[in-house]
Amino acid sequence: MKLLLVEDDPLVGPAVKTVLEQAGYTIVGPLRDAVKAARVAAREAPDLALVDVNLAGGENGVALARRLWDERMIPTLLMTGFDHHAEEARAFAVGLLRKPVMPDTLIDAIGTVGEILSGLRPSSVPAALELFSGPITAMTAPPRLRA
Repeated sequence: MKLLLVEDDPLVGPAVKTVLEQAGYTIVGPLRDAVKAARVAAREAPDLALVDVNLAGGENGVALARRLWDERMIPTLLMTGFDHHAEEARAFAVGLLRKPVMPDTLIDAIGTVGEILSGLRPSSVPAALELFSGPITAMTAPPRLRA
């Protein structure tokens, strides 16, 4: 699975990338701003975007998630370390992952979302992962994700 990683923290982004690459995922990023992330997403066509809610300057992660879904049908898993419930993102994001997150939990969360996007019922849901029940989780996987 190809993941677009959008994280503006210069320590967190590379750490998340390393963990996910070691788990066998292809990572595009980390990218630090929404404008560049949208351009790269158009070129790379990731299967899933992993996006921090609070990005420095300009567009925030929720707006980016909406843009990725509306323009490219790229599902997003939002991440946050703040008390944020992303209510406005429930219609166009897969869910919300609470930070800080341990490496095993991060891998499990991405695996859970991957199962959902493949049209499967998840075998388990990590406690740090809040899944949304919007149209993305209810739909069948886009053609590029079907096996």
